[in-house]
Amino acid sequence: MVIVLAADKIKSSQIDLTEGGVASGLMRFMWPIILGNLFTQVYNMVDSIIVGRFLGGEALAAVGSSFSITMMIYSFCISVGAGATVVISQCYGAHDKENMDKTANTALVLALVVGIAITIGFGLSARGLLNLLNTPSNIYEDAYTYYIIVVIGTVGHLYYQMGSSILRGLGDSAWPLRLLIFCSVFNILADLLFVVKFDMGVAGAAWATILAQLISGIAVVFRLCGKRYGITVSPGTLRIDGSIAKSMLKIGIPAGMQQLVFAAGSSVVQSFTNSFGSDVVAAQSTIIKIDGFIMLPMQAIGTSIQTFVGQNIGANKTERLKEGSRLAMLFCAVISVGLGIVIMAIAPLGVSLFTSEKEIIRIGAIGLRTLGCFYIFMAANQVLTGIVRGAGASFVPMVCAFINIAVRIIIGYLLAIRGVFVYNNEPFRGLWYAMIISNFISIAIMWMYYRKGTWKNARIAQVRAKI
Repeated sequence: MVIVLAADKIKSSQIDLTEGGVASGLMRFMWPIILGNLFTQVYNMVDSIIVGRFLGGEALAAVGSSFSITMMIYSFCISVGAGATVVISQCYGAHDKENMDKTANTALVLALVVGIAITIGFGLSARGLLNLLNTPSNIYEDAYTYYIIVVIGTVGHLYYQMGSSILRGLGDSAWPLRLLIFCSVFNILADLLFVVKFDMGVAGAAWATILAQLISGIAVVFRLCGKRYGITVSPGTLRIDGSIAKSMLKIGIPAGMQQLVFAAGSSVVQSFTNSFGSDVVAAQSTIIKIDGFIMLPMQAIGTSIQTFVGQNIGANKTERLKEGSRLAMLFCAVISVGLGIVIMAIAPLGVSLFTSEKEIIRIGAIGLRTLGCFYIFMAANQVLTGIVRGAGASFVPMVCAFINIAVRIIIGYLLAIRGVFVYNNEPFRGLWYAMIISNFISIAIMWMYYRKGTWKNARIAQVRAKI
């Protein structure tokens, strides 16, 4: 069956990445993702400010104490959604409406199943996980309350992520941005209402978060109904197709495991950092925040090329696939080198936005300038991962992530903790050298895999071009 992309059914926000100019198409698709990533970073800062200003330091610590676990959950949800993006983008490129319908409906049912499983698993293990994190006794109960409420909201969050992933796979990156903006504004207003007006404490902040996610999850499901994207989603069509679900999980689970292992490894590296005292810890904290903003455009390019590759593999447009991949790498190289030069030039100023203490500014500037020389490695990793995952090959990026974090821990321990190589009597520099070396090794492996070209054979087996 040939899918007819009629103008009256497809809103202007939807982009067919298999047609038209490659560069212009990628740029139009990418900008809403960059803005969405930026908005998320800003919103998280505002959310923390509200809790800290109105509830105090202990409440802020209670919310932050389980941050690593909640981020693991959220990252896993995003990664599971990536499986839906890849499958439906390939179906879209192949003009295969039957499997587009199956994918959308399977993804929405799967979101419920996976969401319930995560809620039960992480809910029952809540106290054990908080104990494992050595949560201080004075904030323990508030931390537990916040954590449990956030976990309860997993289904709503997963529906938002899964629905947004489907929309992006269909070429619409603008509507997920609109939903994200709504969710963020609603969350901030609800924070002020529950925390300030109703004096609900950290529980109010948690309820504000999950209500915003639930409303956004419902909104994205309604957006998918009505056949405006050329797909059929309704209560009567919601069922799991076994082969589609298997394909989605084959892509999503390795991507999710990649995020989980990275988060766990980062906790180990954090323990290394903590051994150098508060100045290094504070400096590293500012580096992470600044680095997060710098990586936003590279992450957006990686997400965009994933959909681009999926659609063009589905359409069997090999030359267009090559052109898009080359352009994405070029974009990332130019942006990463440019941002690296800027951050090396203004490193002390960037750190001084967070603190006025001279030693922290000095250490933070050293870290930013050290990493700034090598942002191109991290950027290339984002793009290559997006390319091969868009084809359906998720296993090798997962293995590369495992190697990356293992090398980072080993080298970091040897250089920073054991002092195998100490520059300027500052062993903490080894933490940054370890990050550079680990990224260089993982990108080398990814590059060899990309050049080999076998990732192109990972396209979803049940998708057949029907142009």
